[in-house]
Amino acid sequence: MIFYLDKMQPNGSLYPHLMEVEQTAESRMQQTMAQLLKQTPAPDKEQNQMAWVQHMNSLKAQAEELVLTELIYS
Repeated sequence: MIFYLDKMQPNGSLYPHLMEVEQTAESRMQQTMAQLLKQTPAPDKEQNQMAWVQHMNSLKAQAEELVLTELIYS
């Protein structure tokens, strides 16, 4: 991996590559969060804010792990 990054830096392709990965990851996060919310809807935010926050944090952690596994670690 380091050799790959060292090779990209001199020719100026590292920054555009990192921007592309970031944009793809953000898009995938939004899609994954929407899917997870559809599968397990959040509690009513007005009636139980703490449960809503806990649920959303849990979904975000799941989505981040999926995106990292698919895009970064593979």
